[in-house]
Amino acid sequence: MDRSDIQELRNRIDDIDREILDLLNKRMTVSEQIGVLKAQIGRDVIDTTREGQILRKLVSMNTGPLPEKTLRGIYREIFSGSRAVQSPVTVAFLGPEGTYTHEAALERFGHSASYIPCSNVAEVFREVEQAGSRFGVVPVENSIEGSVRATLDELMASSVGACGEISLQISHALVNRSGKLEDVRKVVSHPQALAQCRRWLAARLPGISLEEASSTAVAAEQAMKDPSTAAVANERVSVRLGLQVVRRGIQDRSENITRFLVLGSLSPDPTGRDKTSIVFWTEDRPGSLFKILEKFAAYELNLSRILSRPDPGAMPWKYAFFVDLEGHRDDPKVAKCLKELATRDTMVKILGSFPIHSLPSRE
Repeated sequence: MDRSDIQELRNRIDDIDREILDLLNKRMTVSEQIGVLKAQIGRDVIDTTREGQILRKLVSMNTGPLPEKTLRGIYREIFSGSRAVQSPVTVAFLGPEGTYTHEAALERFGHSASYIPCSNVAEVFREVEQAGSRFGVVPVENSIEGSVRATLDELMASSVGACGEISLQISHALVNRSGKLEDVRKVVSHPQALAQCRRWLAARLPGISLEEASSTAVAAEQAMKDPSTAAVANERVSVRLGLQVVRRGIQDRSENITRFLVLGSLSPDPTGRDKTSIVFWTEDRPGSLFKILEKFAAYELNLSRILSRPDPGAMPWKYAFFVDLEGHRDDPKVAKCLKELATRDTMVKILGSFPIHSLPSRE
């Protein structure tokens, strides 16, 4: 193969790129027309069920060599652009930019959405409650450290519900200005990130001071200002800031996954692979919890998560119980079970039903 052969192939790529661009613009034009029709009949421009159907169909049709991960990334941005031409989408997230929550929001909504960084979880809820943002994204659970308490507390009290979830593989890096472990005198990060790397830090940096920050991105900014400080943070964000990587993948377990909730009033239709999240309060007397769990068993509903959390708005030692169950609130068995749960002695709050999100293939 000589230079002329390479140029011929490049010319073919140029022709294909022109075809792709033309088809993308045609697709956006059709999406725009659909947006007008949706507005006329009062339908929401966001249709996660339809998007999921399209993506699953394309993944099943794909014979390669295009990797599944690349295909999903391309269509994430196509969906994002299609929503943008129909109606602007604004998303609040636990910021600043560069946090894992920001990454999760981009994974769900793409780069065509408008993003509003918030300083804490409560502020994300307020943004959505007050319609400053159409959606919000907050962390709710980590596979190593468990539930995010601030999110659970807000879910109990807020009028905002959940309309989706995002699972994200988390890989922490230790970063500083020099890239040298011997220069580290202090390590700073979000408390969840520090906890997820507890054993590694104790083994490699015994006696080093650990300091909490409001986010991993803020921790990286602090490390930029102080040569003796290292941050546990997102490697991509840290390198953009000018930091050097001391060690990669320092989390105590390789399978470190954080689940995020999408907040909003959207009500996704059933897909056949859904999750319903609820929180309930019941009387503090023998057998109360058993009777509730017995109903889930009677309807053969699988519970993927159950946990108790002190209710900050009640008397001390009063608990709320969070449950994730498989199925959609509109599924007959789920609907009947939830109706039976709500009695004089039990208050049930349905947080939302939405498609289960699985991590994409690692191709």
